[in-house]
Amino acid sequence: MPTSEHSPADGRTARRSENREAALRCVVDLFTSNKLVPTIEMVAEASGVSIRSLYRYFGDGQAMIREAIESLVTEAKSAGITPNVGEGPFAERVEALVAGRFRAYKLVRVVLRAALVNIANNPELAASQHQTRGLLEFQFKAQFAPELSQLDEAEELRVTQAGSAICNLEFIDMLCDRQGVSEQDAQAIVRRLLTDILAP
Repeated sequence: MPTSEHSPADGRTARRSENREAALRCVVDLFTSNKLVPTIEMVAEASGVSIRSLYRYFGDGQAMIREAIESLVTEAKSAGITPNVGEGPFAERVEALVAGRFRAYKLVRVVLRAALVNIANNPELAASQHQTRGLLEFQFKAQFAPELSQLDEAEELRVTQAGSAICNLEFIDMLCDRQGVSEQDAQAIVRRLLTDILAP
């Protein structure tokens, strides 16, 4: 008598995974609808996943929100990677960093404001965001190490802080979303500002 290769447990695991993904997509959709602190109950109603299941998957609403945000941030980190960091002519390095930041921004733009709103009540999300900012600053310093190495310690710190702010995703969001600047013009603004503070 033939036997199935998949046990009932396999089916339950697959359904659990599908339901979790559906819930996380729903959280992001609610962010897009300007519901920046979605509750378990809101997600259950919108996704069709039961309240009981959502509590079992995530523990609480803040953990669910954090996972939805961090899933996109993880994608954005990969998208924002700049090849051959610190190599090549200055203008090409500026272009590469700006292009990477805008690739990352496109992935996380729907969760940026939600992240800012939820950080106060979500210490783990705050820690994750702090780590991400540190990673972006490290990338900036590595990309422009030749220019920064020519500065004294105090000036290097000031330029690093300014440069990190200029190509911060929240700054890009302010240009594109709140001020209505086109992506092309926003990239030109960021390139110009970086060039102004870094050009030899």
